[in-house]
Amino acid sequence: MKKYIYMAMACITLGLASCSSDPEDAVSKHVYGPDENPYLRADETATIATELEFRVGHIAPKTIYLKDHAETIQKKLGMTVDDMLTGLDNGKVVFYNINTNKRAWDKTAPNNGTGWSYNDKGMIATDNAVASVVLDKTQKCLTIDAPKDTPAGVSMTVNIGFAIDNGADYDKYVRFSLAISVGDPGLYITSVNIPAGDYQSAPVDFNKCTEQIEKCLNMTVSEFASEVKSPDNDIAMYVIGADGKWQTEANYTANGIGYWCNANDEVVNWGDGCLYYIETAEDGYSVNIGRYPNVDSGTSKRIRFVYAKKSDPSQFVEFLVDATFQ
Repeated sequence: MKKYIYMAMACITLGLASCSSDPEDAVSKHVYGPDENPYLRADETATIATELEFRVGHIAPKTIYLKDHAETIQKKLGMTVDDMLTGLDNGKVVFYNINTNKRAWDKTAPNNGTGWSYNDKGMIATDNAVASVVLDKTQKCLTIDAPKDTPAGVSMTVNIGFAIDNGADYDKYVRFSLAISVGDPGLYITSVNIPAGDYQSAPVDFNKCTEQIEKCLNMTVSEFASEVKSPDNDIAMYVIGADGKWQTEANYTANGIGYWCNANDEVVNWGDGCLYYIETAEDGYSVNIGRYPNVDSGTSKRIRFVYAKKSDPSQFVEFLVDATFQ
């Protein structure tokens, strides 16, 4: 009798084990129809993760060239980049979003040319779109962009992929996991007290903003200090006017890399209604905020300026300095 009981228990255990809801545990795989979203087969080695951070107020498109990932594409799809793109035209390859919550592909048609726009939740949407991913077949790349007025704080992860369409599943694929955000990593905020007395100044130490310099200018503080010693080098300073725009056409009017400015934050020559000056120190490790003669004690001023690469103005550090004239 015990023998039969053990056999019955074994059968029940096997029966329960066969009831898994995971498609990957199925005895025979489901063949997906044209209106179904195929299940995503887990494959971490097929995922290419990339962080894309936009600078608020200075958003410019970012590019991921597919040839930079040709090895992964060849390994996972058995195709060259050119073959993969040709496959999109003849139907052998598909290009879709991936819904990570449902662990499935999302066959929603493109809503932005050859790609998609997304809202701040990372959902495919045209209304209130804050980011987009578009495939450029000619340049063989993915172009990631955001509206110019997208505010800081946007953060999402978009997953898209190329897969072989074998009529049954999308198990051979390459996935791009794109962490898209809009922030202000290059902003350094500080305050200074400018001592009483004509032409007195207070320094802003670059050693206290190493993170911004290293991340946004791709150089060390010592390299930065060397660059800002001379106006002839690649780093320039620009005062940010009351309208929020860089005064890129203004010539330096103070010593070295520096300016005299009036109360409206306009670059002026010495004596022309000056209120303060911004002047890079001779050793390059600080910038001095100084006063014009006869400025009333207790006067306060918010001063904004940037150091940017002439060769690539998208690489810059912004300083916001609240100055109090003692």
